[in-house]
Amino acid sequence: MKTWLESLGQDIRYGVRGLRKSPGFAVAAIALLALGIGANTAIFSLVRAVVLRPLPFPDPDRLVLLWDDLTARGGPPRIAPTPADYVAWTEQSRSFTDMAMFITSTYNLTGTGEPAKLPGVRTMANVFAVLGMQPILGRTLDLKDEQADALPVVVISERLWRSRFGADPNLIGHSIALNGLNHTVVGVVPPDFQFPDRDSVVWVPARFTPQELAASGNYSYWVLARLKSETSLPQAQAEMLTIASRLEAQFPNRNQGVKVSVSQFHEDLTRAARPTMALLLGAAALVLLTACANLANLLLARAATRRKEVALRKVLGAGHARLVRQLITESAVLAGVGAVLGVALSTATFTYLTRLLPGTLPATSTLRIDTTVLLFTAGIAALIVLVIGSAPALAAVRTGLEAALRSSGGRSTTASGQRLRGLLVVAEITMTVVLLVGAGLLLRSYGKVLAVEPGFNPRNVLLVETVLPPSKYSALESRIRFYDGVVERVTALPGVSRAAYVNYPPLTFNGGRVLISIEGRPAPPPEDFTRFIVSDRVVGPGYFATLEVPVVRGREFDGRELGAPLRVIINAKLARLHFPDQDPIGRRLKVGYAAGPNPWLTIVGVVGDMRQMGIDTAAEPELYFAANQNAMNAPFFWPQHLVVRTTGDPLALAATLRQAVWAIDPDEPVSRMRSMNQVFDETLSNRSTQLTLIGAFALLTLLIASVGLYAVLSYSVAQQLREIGVRMALGARRISVVLEVVRRAFVLTVIGVALGLTAAFAGTRLLAAWLFEVEATDPFTFAGTAVVLGVVALAATALPAFRGASVNPSTVLRSE
Repeated sequence: MKTWLESLGQDIRYGVRGLRKSPGFAVAAIALLALGIGANTAIFSLVRAVVLRPLPFPDPDRLVLLWDDLTARGGPPRIAPTPADYVAWTEQSRSFTDMAMFITSTYNLTGTGEPAKLPGVRTMANVFAVLGMQPILGRTLDLKDEQADALPVVVISERLWRSRFGADPNLIGHSIALNGLNHTVVGVVPPDFQFPDRDSVVWVPARFTPQELAASGNYSYWVLARLKSETSLPQAQAEMLTIASRLEAQFPNRNQGVKVSVSQFHEDLTRAARPTMALLLGAAALVLLTACANLANLLLARAATRRKEVALRKVLGAGHARLVRQLITESAVLAGVGAVLGVALSTATFTYLTRLLPGTLPATSTLRIDTTVLLFTAGIAALIVLVIGSAPALAAVRTGLEAALRSSGGRSTTASGQRLRGLLVVAEITMTVVLLVGAGLLLRSYGKVLAVEPGFNPRNVLLVETVLPPSKYSALESRIRFYDGVVERVTALPGVSRAAYVNYPPLTFNGGRVLISIEGRPAPPPEDFTRFIVSDRVVGPGYFATLEVPVVRGREFDGRELGAPLRVIINAKLARLHFPDQDPIGRRLKVGYAAGPNPWLTIVGVVGDMRQMGIDTAAEPELYFAANQNAMNAPFFWPQHLVVRTTGDPLALAATLRQAVWAIDPDEPVSRMRSMNQVFDETLSNRSTQLTLIGAFALLTLLIASVGLYAVLSYSVAQQLREIGVRMALGARRISVVLEVVRRAFVLTVIGVALGLTAAFAGTRLLAAWLFEVEATDPFTFAGTAVVLGVVALAATALPAFRGASVNPSTVLRSE
């Protein structure tokens, strides 16, 4: 063992000395490795944080979410189940140890400093048992806390406990004011408990009323369950489908075509992010492969120049195995240094990559270099040594002394070696084309998104959250006084032109859907059911004028709704869908089934379509309830966003606007002030980050491929200097030498581009989910990529071509 270690140490020292003698080669090789390994380490760290790192709960793989599956009705495969479905599931299922229903909410904290809005959860008490969570202080919620006559209680996060209450251990048993009601603090949860997302800081018992639990048209609640230890996910899925069939037979109107989907909790939290992870991992792999192809070219060229040295060492007694090990050790030194630098480079990208972490994941899912990431990096480096380093080493030791000495007078490489290096350049160009086409498609798509008309004017608009506590504003009249008072004071401020209230402005909430029935029409058949599920919003007077949304027909809410029959406004898409040849003004509809208890609503206006769910998502059929009527009285539907149109910078009004709200209610939190332009940026953040990363990878591979082409041509010209000198001495013109070099580059480029375009044509269909109004086979992008590669190849060819044409025949012949 000692002898082997001494021999290895000797090989490492020899390799380092050899690399010091060729600093240009060493720097180029290490740079290639650092870029390729760094890109993959960074993206793998992201994948590790999002997909591979388990959630901080006991047996997290047994936590599942249950969804209604409406595919049989032409709807989505996963939609939040109704409370009525939840009640039936708890009564009939046997696959779960426990099941809990919850909904996210907000709570106003007052009485302890400046009023604050707290993200929280209204939940069944057993959710903590389902998750297997134990508090660090006090207790969690109990079933008795759900009783209607129980005193209000709350469980708070460790973060809130420290930041707002100074980590007071005596807080347990004391009251805090949430939404105007005193809640007794009964427990503090650990810092790594972040459910259902990292923002939640309070958990309040739901106390669902019998009416809420019987609701069959409200798709707003999440259902979490824990699988029994002896039950697998497929078994639970099979049982829930059986229950769904039973409910379908029992409630044909309500549950016709409604199935159940059971999915792992972690998978659902990261579902939207997983395709992006796969895309970035694939792009990083192409960068690494391109770098490895270039590195192989460098090693082959270096091996060709060292044949004489290797042959002499063989004559002096060195065996094949020792020589191969020596050369592979040299490659290992390069890979080791490249890996260390790659890890350092990857950490520099973490601040930027953090944008891609889903907000649904706990804060423990951070980007960091842990043991798994280091093993991944070490594995890449070892693979590079074995695959890339071994081939040039074996090639170098195959040549005998006579062949090595003979090569000094002419070419120091073989025709097969030249072909191999040419193939490597073709491979580099092929991978570069694939990445460039992908980046080009994403760039064109992003441009299309930016050009979309959202249906409203986002410029000079300020959004402010003022969530009203139900205990203080349960009466509609008190809410109207607050909304009207705030709007009156805000519109009187200098720099404000209009203001209005809405529960959720565009691009801030992707939920809020209800089933509607139209007076005089039969209930929809199951296959047409989803046409009657529409998006809903609650708006105050002047809302559409504030956002500059056109009123197509009728009028918008203006205060005449007070004391009048319930009224509603619909958008143009809903009008086209259900009243294509009629005037919808005066027609009536209701939420839920026609025979249900909800009141009829009269349509008084039709407004233009707005992209509420995303700039790149088409407008949905929508209806708007009046904020000064009780059509939807649950606090979830109360307006909580003040929308302000200004004549200048919206954020400059922050301080005066707070005072205007506090003049109406000094205990009302004024939170999350942001301009609509900021909302746009947040909406497009994921898309722009993807584009930036893929674009950076594409430019990196383009640089590597062009350097590789330049290196191959430069090496080829250097090996042919004697031949070029003889040809020019015999009368060959310089232009013929230039054209010969250009021809070789042209052939390699054309082959690489052709292969790359073919691969991209087959592979870019995987990008379809990210593309907006751009085809995956967009000819403009494909043609543009070919032109870019042609120009880059010509630039990479120029210097070697003119260097070869500038050779002095007499100088070359004398040196030979």
